[in-house]
Order: sequence, then structure tokens, then C-alpha cells
Amino acid sequence: MHRGSIRAIAAVTLLLISSFLPPSLGVGRAQQGDPRLFAETGYRVSQDEFWDFFQRRGGLKTFGYPVSREFTLQGFTVQFFQRTIMQLGPSGVRTLNLLDQGLLPYTTINGSTFPPADPAVIAATPTPTGADYASRVVEFTRQTAPDSWEGLPVNFFKTFSETVSYEQAFPAAEGPRSLLPLINLEIWGAPTSQPTRDPNNRNFVYQRFQRGVMHYDDACKCTQGLLLADYLKAVMTGENLPSDLEAQAADSPFYKQYKPDAANGLARPALLADSNLKDGFAKGATSQASAAAPPATRAEPKPDSSARAQRSNQPYRAASPEYGMNVFLWGNQGTTDRDLKRVGEAGFGWQKTLFQWRLIEPAKGVFDWSEADRIVAASKQANVKIIARLDFQPDWARGGAAVHNGPPDNYQDFSDFVYAFVARYSADSQIGRVHAVQIWNEQNLDREWGMGVISKQSAADYVRLLKGAYEAAKGADPSIVVISGGLSPTATTNGQAQPDDTYLRWMYEAGAKAYFDVLGAHGPGFKAPPTASPEEVAANKLYGGYRVFAFRRVEDLRKVMVDNGDSDKQVWLLEFGWTSDSVHPDYAWHSVSEEEKADYLVGAYQWAHKNWSPWIGVMTLWTMPDPNWSQDREEYWWAIVNPDGSSRPAYDRLLRARREGSLP
Repeated sequence: MHRGSIRAIAAVTLLLISSFLPPSLGVGRAQQGDPRLFAETGYRVSQDEFWDFFQRRGGLKTFGYPVSREFTLQGFTVQFFQRTIMQLGPSGVRTLNLLDQGLLPYTTINGSTFPPADPAVIAATPTPTGADYASRVVEFTRQTAPDSWEGLPVNFFKTFSETVSYEQAFPAAEGPRSLLPLINLEIWGAPTSQPTRDPNNRNFVYQRFQRGVMHYDDACKCTQGLLLADYLKAVMTGENLPSDLEAQAADSPFYKQYKPDAANGLARPALLADSNLKDGFAKGATSQASAAAPPATRAEPKPDSSARAQRSNQPYRAASPEYGMNVFLWGNQGTTDRDLKRVGEAGFGWQKTLFQWRLIEPAKGVFDWSEADRIVAASKQANVKIIARLDFQPDWARGGAAVHNGPPDNYQDFSDFVYAFVARYSADSQIGRVHAVQIWNEQNLDREWGMGVISKQSAADYVRLLKGAYEAAKGADPSIVVISGGLSPTATTNGQAQPDDTYLRWMYEAGAKAYFDVLGAHGPGFKAPPTASPEEVAANKLYGGYRVFAFRRVEDLRKVMVDNGDSDKQVWLLEFGWTSDSVHPDYAWHSVSEEEKADYLVGAYQWAHKNWSPWIGVMTLWTMPDPNWSQDREEYWWAIVNPDGSSRPAYDRLLRARREGSLP
């Protein structure tokens, strides 16, 4: 905020690029009404200079949503966005170095620990002198911020390089492409640390830059910037302020300074000279329409004239079967359209994507919808329906030791998230629609249930989570399809896991019947062909010797449904397929050839159509690959195309079968 907070590196960058930037073209985001008003947060980007900068520097992907109005802070006009703060000065718009000592210098926030600035890295940073500064600083960033680190695809340099596209920076192609690295340098600054694991969660790797922190999550293989400005806002307002951040910021001049009823909006004006926060964080009436309603009012009916009241409240019932693919679009903007096109070209109408709770709601009530919006909008454009898998708790929602995936301490927190998610992508959404939500995943395995003992009690706990999520989802959109978490077929009974049929019986005993529209199941075929019955597979050691190793294992789950008077509901296979993995011992025993995989996938759909109608619904094969996968990952071998988008026999066979009509 102070005049020295923008380093020389930013000044040099701006001098190099500013002469190529014409006046704003006034291109708004694609929404009806005022394009500068973001109903998601209730704030408007009114300042022309800020709006132009927002559009030319990546929009929502770079900045997140606005979370304040414009106001005066330490002599400058500023506006807070989720990830950064824009500041208007004599030479134009800057983004602040939020990690500077006078702003947000902390290294532990909301349970996450990221690295401090490393003096050795800073000392090695090229100085902005000499004709070759641009190439030197970009090369320094490439070397210091790797895409691969300790075998992980952290994609730090890729994230740095692709933050702003050429088309965004120069919509009229009026500037040289050679300036693009400097524009991204303007957003991030240079790296100031080496990549570092979070000491409390080895799935997380952080790297500090001058103006942000990149966060890699190995659970989703995705990289994005932390919502630092949201945290500074929390310090200033005292709302949604994590306890660890509050302890560190208690002596900050920004700590709980926002006082709406004061003349200048400041609680202690002497500590923030030349500042006026009056109404800086006040929302208008428009913002209230998009906010999640409190739990007590969620199910209240809307006026009869609304589109919501006029549509059917009955959940979608699929044809028997319908065709879907698991896809990896999150964090993969460059391949999203390619992969969705592949889905559509094969005649598949559904995709399933993991929308991690922790990435969307990093602090209670604070949402980053930017990546989810992008995926939903792209799927809408491609005319592909969405199954959204919802799990992976944020750190704030679960105390104690960090776990890969586990239920929150307060189940209401998950219900609140489900409500916000479904409301945002309901049948009325202008962004796009999510047609079905999967509530958790493989909850009959301890690694997906917080490493707790898998038992009759844990099944009852899951039903409690499912009940809250179901009620929240239906309160947001009565027509949403609520799918129970996909159960994993396993023969393990030692408390680390329980067989899917056993666990499903426990779910029914705990009252699950009233709280899902569709049963979610997984159907890997292991070694056996899709026509092999569970009895045949159990009798054949080559096939594994247990019923669970049959693709047709789902028939056992169907029997449990019938036994519990639930035969009207469909089963949707959320994951099924065969692997060609001969590399990993845990999978090599049931490896099939690529040609067998192709035949088995087609045969699975044919068997389902002939023998499981009308109770089988969407069958979502595993998988379209993440573009970052390589052969050292076991998931790579299940895929039906290659990470570069080229075909494998399975995709070609499915495409041909759909076009020729051998798959109805």
C-alpha cells in the first residue's frame, strides 16, 4: 500500500509493455445486465482502469472475484479481489506485493504452512538493468519454479507462463508475443523461495513469489494461487478470520480496522494514515440474491412465477444405459475443449469431474468459483451433462492430523457447501448446469474416510453426511440428481475396508433409503470379461477368486436394493473399466491388452443394455486421462486415449460402435 511496496521489477516490466496497451475496448464478461457487477460476491468493478486491467490480465482466473468496493488505502485507490489487490497510482494500475512485511508477511494461514522468502533466491534474482533483463528474469523463473519437482507435476512455471494469454493481453493482436512472459511477471513477480512441502500435509507443495503463493495439491494434480487478498480482508474485517492468522496479525495496523459506522470506516485511524474504508466492504442488495440462504430457510418455496417453480421437481431418470466418461478438466484449461470434444464425438453425453471442496471453499463461507465456473461453462458449450463428485475436506473443516480425504468435524459445513454448489449450478444458472452430484467417494475404504475404522458405525456416519447433503441439494434445486458415494468393490474385511454389499446393507439399516436418488457404484472388471458372472469369477483363481472381481458385481448391489424395497431407483456406474498396466505389481495381475480393454468396454455397455435395463442408468467409464499423467502412474493404464489426446484402441472402438449403432 505504501509507495515503496511495488518493487523495481514491476516498474521495469510496466515500462516495457505499457506502450502497447490501447484504451479499454469495453469487452465485458458474458452475462446479462451489467458485466462489471459480480452477483457471486455482490461487488462491482467501477473504476475503468481496474476493469481494463482485470480483462487484460486474465480476469477471474487471475484475480478471482472482487471482494470489496474501491476505497482509499494509504493514499491510493484500491480494490480487493480474492487473490490480489489492485492499486491505482500515477503510472497506472499495479498489483500489490501482498507478502511484503507491511501487509501479509505470515507463513502459516488457515492450517497451511508455506515457505518464507529465501534470501539466497532473492540474491540470485536478476536485477532490472541491462538490455537482456527480460530474458534473464524469465529464465531465472523457469529454473527456480520447475514444472516437475521430486517426481510431482507441480507445474509452477507452466502456471506462471499461462496465467495471462496473448489473446487476453492483446485482444486486437496489437502487441508482440515476446512481451507475454513479462506480463505474467507483472502478475506474479519473481519467485522468492524454492518449492516446499507443507509440513502438515505432504500432498501440498508451495512456492512463494513476490506477489503470490502457488499451491500444488497432489490429490487433484492441480496448481493455483492462494486467495491472499481474501485473508487480508479477513484481517481487516475480523470476519472468517482463521485463528492462526489472527494470532499472528494481532499487532498489525490492519487488524480489525474496518468499522462501518465510523466516519472514515476506521476503528483506529491513526494507524492507517491517508485511508478511508467507509463502505469499502459493504455489499449492495444485488449481492444478497446470490448468497447461500441460511439453513433454516433453504427449502422455502420460491414465487410461482419463477422458472424454478415451473420446472419439474423430479430428478432426471436416465435411459438404460446412458454413456459417460470420467475427465480431468480442473487446472487443465489448455486441454478442456479438446477432451470435451472427444467425449461428444464418441456419442457420450455425460462427463464426471471431481470438484474438490477444499479448492472451492478455502475458508468457511469464502468461495473461489473461478475454475468450477470455467468447467461448467465449457461443458455447457460442449452440450455435455455433468456429474460432480463432491468430497476432499478443507483443512479448516477438520481438526487433528491432516488426512487425504475425510469427513468434516461438523457435517453441517459440508451441507452448506453442497447447498452453495448446487444453487450456483442449478437449472436456473446462467453459467451452466450440474445435473447430478455424487456425495463423497469410496467411503467404504479408510483412506477415503479420514483413516477411520470402516464399520457399521462409520456407515451410519456416512448416512448422516448423506442426509444433510441431500436435504441441502434439494433445497437449492429440487431437480438435482443426488447420487450416493461410489462404493469400491473389495474383499477386505479388516476395518481398513468393508465389502461394498456389506457396507450398502449397513447404509440401509441406518436409513439411507430416503436420502439418495441414485445408487453410486464402481465396476472395475479386473481380469474377467464383462459377461462373466460373480459366481464364475469366484470359482476361477485366474480371475481373482472373489465375486468382487467381476464387472457384474453390481448385480449383488442391486439385490441389496431390491431386498430393501428400493427397486425403483437406478444404479449409475461412476467408474468402471479395465487396465492394461503391466508395470505396477498391484495391478499387473489383472492387466489386459489394449485391444481386450476396447472389446470389454463395448461389451460392458452391450451387456448392460441387454440385461440390466431399466435399472442401470449412466455408465461412466474410467477414464479420459489427465494430460499430465505418465506411465509411472497406475491411472495412465486405465485410460482410453493418451495424455496428448491421441487415440488408443478403446476410444476408437467405442466411437465406431456408437456411430455404427452396435451400441444403442
